[in-house]
Amino acid sequence: MARVQFGNTWWGKKWVEALDNIDFANRLPRGVRYARNGSVRSITIDGNKVSAKVKGSRPTPYAVTLSIPPFSASERTAIHLMIAESPFCLSQLGAHLLPPGLHEELERAGIQLFPGSWEEMGMECSCPDWAVPCKHLAAVTYLIGNEIDKNPFLVFGLHGYDLLGGLEVAKTSEDEAIVSLGSLVAPRPRAYTYYQEKLEHIDFS
Repeated sequence: MARVQFGNTWWGKKWVEALDNIDFANRLPRGVRYARNGSVRSITIDGNKVSAKVKGSRPTPYAVTLSIPPFSASERTAIHLMIAESPFCLSQLGAHLLPPGLHEELERAGIQLFPGSWEEMGMECSCPDWAVPCKHLAAVTYLIGNEIDKNPFLVFGLHGYDLLGGLEVAKTSEDEAIVSLGSLVAPRPRAYTYYQEKLEHIDFS
């Protein structure tokens, strides 16, 4: 059986890049092994907070928690405007894809979508290991990366922002409501017309 890989999409890879160049006593490879062998017994994602239970050397699973800085109201509005003004971005989101160009725009605007380091993720584990991340935290982080591979919108959800379903109505400088992103990416019925006289001249033989 093929081993589970993490970071198979570009957005999944950006998430696990927070692990790069950080290793304490071989904990990251052990974290990958924990992520693959079922040691992570449960994961709950509630907005920007993640809680998990990870089986270790003790009978009772260790409690793991992570928290990602939530987007501010101004950051949410900026994201909304970027998406609403880009037909290409809307088409990609409608196809359940996260376009790299959106990430680049967010970076130019000073909005950090992916964590740049472990320090940016509030992390705690009930195990006695002094390192952050310990192997239990690393295992949970890898599995989050796996979920992001499957659902790129989770990257926004981890900042407490439901990209498609929970966008607040933003206001323009003229106090005009911006339509919800959900309505923009939802499929719309298209009118179809044809000309009977033209069809009569088509040879289908």
